[in-house]
Parts: sequence; C-alpha cells; structure tokens
Amino acid sequence: MRQKFIDKVYMREVLDKEWYLEKDEKLNGYIALKYVREISKPLTAFSNGKKYIGLDNGYSILEYVPLDRKYNCRVFFDTLNRPLCFYFDINNGSGIENDIPWYDDLYLDVTMECPTITEIGYYVRLDDEKEFKMAKKEGKIDEDTYNAGYKVAMDLMQELREQKNDIVNRCQFDLYRIKTLLNL
Repeated sequence: MRQKFIDKVYMREVLDKEWYLEKDEKLNGYIALKYVREISKPLTAFSNGKKYIGLDNGYSILEYVPLDRKYNCRVFFDTLNRPLCFYFDINNGSGIENDIPWYDDLYLDVTMECPTITEIGYYVRLDDEKEFKMAKKEGKIDEDTYNAGYKVAMDLMQELREQKNDIVNRCQFDLYRIKTLLNL
C-alpha cells in the first residue's frame, strides 16, 4: 500500500494554487479544494477517442476523504465549473496526520468520466487492475485486502451506475459553496 496525503496528489505540476480544507460532519470526513492558479503545462487525457484537458489554469479539484469508507474521491472541474471526471481511489483506510488527510492507496481505482468530456454520457470503468493484481502477487497486499478492495470497487461502480453516490450528487453544491467562501 502507498500512503498518500491529499495536499500532494496532483500538485507536482502546479506552480500556484489556492488550497482549502474543511471537516464535514455529514460526510464523516474531509473536503479539500485545490484551485489551480498556474500550472507548468496542461495535463491531458483521452476519452471516447478524443484528447481533452484534465487540469489547467483556472481548473479546480475537489477531494473527498470519508473516514468510514474504503475510498476517497477527486472531482476535476474545468474553468466553467463543469465536472470532467470523478476519480475514486480504493483504499485500505484513511486518517489525519498534522491536520492533513491521508489514505492507504490499494492500487485499484474507479473512474467516472462525465458528459463534458465523453460527449455521450457518463462512463464508469475500473482502472489499474493490473497494478492491483501485481501488488497482491508481490505481497504488498494480502488475500483478504485484495478481495475486500475488489468488493468495494464493484459496489461503488454499481452505485455510480445507479446514480446513488452522495459525493457525485453533492459535489457541484460543494464546489460553488467553497469557491464563494474563498471569493474564487
């Protein structure tokens, strides 16, 4: 497992940012906003056979770290505050150290691309499955953790397909609320 602190993830290319963190009782966890003022170069990805910009100047990332679930979520927004992608890291637990949330990354991810980039609807997929299997083979995770990680991913994918994920359903409100609070 790799322990990741949320203030470091997706920030290497960012030269100037606004960072905000709050505890959220309803989530039983933390919400962070990373607003990109300046990035060294836009980060790109592909969806539906087309290249798109996933992170650039003026983009935002909302990160949710629930303390009672085995995943966290990053939501990427463009300059028009449209969600581009939901990126869920399946994890083996999370916590707080020096006032910064962290999670134990299990190498398995669930991604949900949004209509803003797919142009056809939501697209849910399992990512990094090969890396997850390799982690088990190399002894980085045991059989029970491996099986539990798959179950969390499959349950989450079903929840996303049924549009029942509370993070997905609340993220737009949280983005506007926090950006208003910070005058962004």
